[in-house]
Amino acid sequence: MSKEAVILLGHGSQAEEGNTALAEVAAFVSGMVGEEVAPAYLQFKAPSLTESVERVIGAGATRVVVVPYFLYQGNHVMRDIPEELDMLRKEHPGVTIILTEHLGAHMKLAEVVVERIRSVA
Repeated sequence: MSKEAVILLGHGSQAEEGNTALAEVAAFVSGMVGEEVAPAYLQFKAPSLTESVERVIGAGATRVVVVPYFLYQGNHVMRDIPEELDMLRKEHPGVTIILTEHLGAHMKLAEVVVERIRSVA
């Protein structure tokens, strides 16, 4: 039986509010899925993606799902994250590391935009 871990990966910000928001979303998702969802950051904030993956593997995870909390399919999503995960896969051949799609264009995000518009109407 494999133990799964989920990592919510954000860009990271020099403004602490941005980092706090990612941690809050990770906590919301954790409550919804009934398991820990660990935040990780590409820049400016710890833990990094590598640190988070190493931590959950050290805690016994044999399957790691990484969810990129990014709206756009830029260099981080297309190149940087996959390259870092490829390196981690080589270092941990007995662990399955999966990268989901980024947030992108999604109807549920449009619903949030509509909520924001209506909140000021």
